[in-house]
Amino acid sequence: MNSAVPITVIEARPETMLARLRALWRYRGFYGFLFKELITRRARGTLLGMWWLILRPIVPAVGLIYAFGSVRPVETQTAVPYAVFFLSGYLPVRLFQSALRYLPRSLGWTQGLMRRTYFPRLLAPLAAFGTPLIEFGVIVVVFAVVVGMTVWRGEPFPLHLRWDTWWLLPCLLATSLFSLAFGLVFSVVAMFFRDVIFSLRFFSSLLMLLTPVIYPVTFWPENYRWALYAINPMAQVVIVTRWALTGEGQFEPGFVLLSFGTILVMLAASVVFFLRAEVHLGDQM
Repeated sequence: MNSAVPITVIEARPETMLARLRALWRYRGFYGFLFKELITRRARGTLLGMWWLILRPIVPAVGLIYAFGSVRPVETQTAVPYAVFFLSGYLPVRLFQSALRYLPRSLGWTQGLMRRTYFPRLLAPLAAFGTPLIEFGVIVVVFAVVVGMTVWRGEPFPLHLRWDTWWLLPCLLATSLFSLAFGLVFSVVAMFFRDVIFSLRFFSSLLMLLTPVIYPVTFWPENYRWALYAINPMAQVVIVTRWALTGEGQFEPGFVLLSFGTILVMLAASVVFFLRAEVHLGDQM
């Protein structure tokens, strides 16, 4: 009596960049496993566990609002309460900072798994993006609570919702792509030079200081703002996000195209870099 014998097919890794991008779709079922693995990994061996996903974005936000809203008030030159002003710009910046914390570590966290089986390595940083999205959701809840408390105190509704508010979606997409561009490059670099992971924390803090989150963009001399937008695409993303939510600021199509175009170029270059470096990651396994 013949019995069915399981057959294991071992395929060669796709060689061309296009084939490796197509492999992302073939291995899409593996994404959920990596997503869960990378989220739970951060909670292992900690006292608070998954509560860190909530506390990590809330604590710095509350601290900055208290410092620059009460201790050393910043003149925003708007009628919007400082907490709403700050959080409306902090939303995309927090997503970027969180991505810089998790994406560069993704290949190291999945190193043991990569030794045992093949899957498109690009799935690792994509799966690591789940945690920044959760922390971003926490900040959205905090923002909604702050807006609700503002109305409860009898102050005018601080948001200016209109059709232009839909620009919030392209801004969040641009932030995600910008974060992914950095994450892909530094996830590879971190496999060879681990100390880059710690330096990224200082870089993300410096970037926020160069981005009009704590202060309005009018703090920058008007003649030099174009340099700010060219060097730091997140500056225009923050400005448009705040404009879409509160109506404060000005939408400048030229600078928006410059920032979004820069992000797309950086993402394309990062994907090419990652796919070319992927074949050398085996040396670090």
